[in-house]
Amino acid sequence: MADTELTQRLAAMLNKPLFVAFRETKDAARMAELLPQHLDWAVAAERRGQLFASGPFAVSDGAPGSAGGMTILRAGSQEEAEAILAEDPFIREKVVVATVRKWIVMEGGLTVTIRFSGQTGQIL
Repeated sequence: MADTELTQRLAAMLNKPLFVAFRETKDAARMAELLPQHLDWAVAAERRGQLFASGPFAVSDGAPGSAGGMTILRAGSQEEAEAILAEDPFIREKVVVATVRKWIVMEGGLTVTIRFSGQTGQIL
């Protein structure tokens, strides 16, 4: 494939920058205490359009969050993403530490189904 063709092909893709925070649990004993505040932070960040997706990694032999988790943020810069994340009570209280990396979404897809009659939704 010629360089020009490859450049055109890449330019036609999404090229959407997001920021991924890989979370590592440091103090699992305090997670239950801070979980309500963390959830309030997450819902508020989602409503502001800052939080794209977030959740714990699943392991068969541990509680949710024991294996860390991942948060994907919409932000204009690495610094902005880190500032958003710094407001999370888990991060602020050092129960969790996070490594933030810029991620460029190029390909993939998202399907959303909303059923008005049953007041249900599904994302695939």
